[in-house]
Amino acid sequence: MTQANMTQAKHPADPTPPTLEGKLALLQKLRDELGSGDTIRRLFFGDLEPIALQPGGANTVVHLYNKADDVTIAYCTSYDVFLAARLGRVTEFDPAEIK
Repeated sequence: MTQANMTQAKHPADPTPPTLEGKLALLQKLRDELGSGDTIRRLFFGDLEPIALQPGGANTVVHLYNKADDVTIAYCTSYDVFLAARLGRVTEFDPAEIK
């Protein structure tokens, strides 16, 4: 049994992907969906630091950095929507990526 299977076997009701790649793939599926911010908070619970603001989305986009996975997430606070993610500490996304 693989580590991922053992993790899911211990917590079969927990749909949280065990890897960063899985988390980002799930977020990409939910891109631009109202309320996808809940998924961001669930996947990176307690470890999101706001590091920058940028015009975009419906108003202002907040860049949330997750130190544990070294990933930055662009999040529209007006509609609670995931917009984009990039590895590393990113203070500015391409405007076309977060519109």
